[in-house]
Formats: sequence, C-alpha cells, structure tokens
Amino acid sequence: MATEEEANLAREQHADFLRDLGAHGIAVDEVRHKGEKTFAIIAFFKEKPDDVPSALEVKTGKRTLKVPVIPRLMEKFRPE
Repeated sequence: MATEEEANLAREQHADFLRDLGAHGIAVDEVRHKGEKTFAIIAFFKEKPDDVPSALEVKTGKRTLKVPVIPRLMEKFRPE
C-alpha cells in the first residue's frame, strides 16, 4: 500500500517516462487496488498505449515500493 507522499514521489520520478508514453496529464489519487485502499498514479492519455506498466517503483529509505498506475482515456484540455 502506497501513501500519498510515496505516490507523489513516484509521479515526480517517472513523469518523463509517462509523458514519453503519451500521457498529457498525471495525477495521484486514492483508489482501491486488490481490495485495499492505496494511492495510485493516474495517467491521462488521448489514446491508450499498449505498454503502460501496471506499477512503477519508488525507493523510500531502505524499502522499494510499487505504486499502481491506472491509465485513463481523456481528451487533452484546451482553454477556450
């Protein structure tokens, strides 16, 4: 289970990777994953790429943690 702080750290460390996959927005939110509440990275794509990982690793102190990644399809925001 990832804390909000750990999920934000993973988002910061892996933002360039997710953008390279085509993510136009990256957020952190509390979700249910495998029956437990945890924080996850929500990556927004115009079209879902095939190679989005199910989790990204982040190291906090001596422990390595996998933070879930949830892809969502959404049009890119354009100001009016």
